[in-house]
Amino acid sequence: MNTEKDLNKIMQCIEKHRLKDEIVQFYKLGPPTNRGFLWCSYDTPAKKYMQNLVLDMGYDSSAFAWMQRAIQAVIRKKYI
Repeated sequence: MNTEKDLNKIMQCIEKHRLKDEIVQFYKLGPPTNRGFLWCSYDTPAKKYMQNLVLDMGYDSSAFAWMQRAIQAVIRKKYI
């Protein structure tokens, strides 16, 4: 795994995705404070897309949560 390369690829996927605005909003708000990214509901097409994208890249368990926080940091820096 090359996390920086993977993060760049993820950001490119977000930029091109038809649900970009929803994805950005999800990361701007973040998961419920009492759940975190591991246990939040991936109950919308945008959230499911991101969950599958990160999992398909081989990030699971704590690496999944770490990558979700890395995505959130980039989005917050870029869009807030």
